[in-house]
Amino acid sequence: RALPHSAMAATELSSAALLGIVYYALCSSIMLVINKVTISLIPLPGLVFCIQFLTTFLAIVVGKASGLLKVDDLTMNKTKQFAPYVVAFVLSIYCNGKVLQYCNVETLITFRACSPLAVSILDWVFLGREFPALRSMLALIGVVIGAVGYVLCDSEFQLRGVSAYGWVSLYLVVIIFEMTYAKHMVSSVKFDSVIWGSVLYTNALAAGPMMMLGFGSGELSQVSEVSWSVGGLAMLVLCSVLGICMNWSGWNCRSQISAAAYTLLGVACKLISVLLNVLIWDKHASALGIFWLIVCLLSSIFYRQAPMS
Repeated sequence: RALPHSAMAATELSSAALLGIVYYALCSSIMLVINKVTISLIPLPGLVFCIQFLTTFLAIVVGKASGLLKVDDLTMNKTKQFAPYVVAFVLSIYCNGKVLQYCNVETLITFRACSPLAVSILDWVFLGREFPALRSMLALIGVVIGAVGYVLCDSEFQLRGVSAYGWVSLYLVVIIFEMTYAKHMVSSVKFDSVIWGSVLYTNALAAGPMMMLGFGSGELSQVSEVSWSVGGLAMLVLCSVLGICMNWSGWNCRSQISAAAYTLLGVACKLISVLLNVLIWDKHASALGIFWLIVCLLSSIFYRQAPMS
């Protein structure tokens, strides 16, 4: 018997969301490790991310000019609507880069694992979702317990105390706002092409502020001190190209699931990042630290997206 139209639409949406989740998980997992390697070779996070933004922006401009992509024009009205998000986005990406410059990948993942707890509350307060069910709340609490366990066995925390987590703590605060406000924008800003339009505005508006952050932190004077190896330049090109995939997959996935589910997905898929990071070099957490990180990620599996109120 043929499915009713509404049931068919729900099935199609579910399939599209699943594909979007898989694509985003792959891009996000690989991108984190690639960025870590790139910033280790070129310790100028502001410059690295500015080049990523410009690469994506230019790719969209070329795609639109050639008729391959349908993309909205830049307008002042949408620019104003995007401005708060772009500020948070630039700060979160820059803090992300500084964390990768001074800490290992696992530290970043562990702190980010705590963000869904706050985002799920903001989902409930501002975005019309129901309060997370008991199972989901227990899952989120398990994530926090794993994060606390990681911090207590981290050598940087034992050596420097809370001051070791300055950049990553700032990153956590900014990412909570960014994830929640971005979902609000997807729902409220009207685009002819929601995904590519969002990608265009994000990268076009973020390149300038990221460049200023880099210059303000003294990166311009450090350019001559960097060892510009072939390997470093190759990684810069690779992370810039992957940035296009990451941008599209992120906005595509974000448009189809809740803010909390999107944030939690970003945490869960980092299991691949941890595996890659352990395999390629020795700049990773201890075995006990990785155990607590896995507690975080496994707890996140039991989270279920809250329905709309």
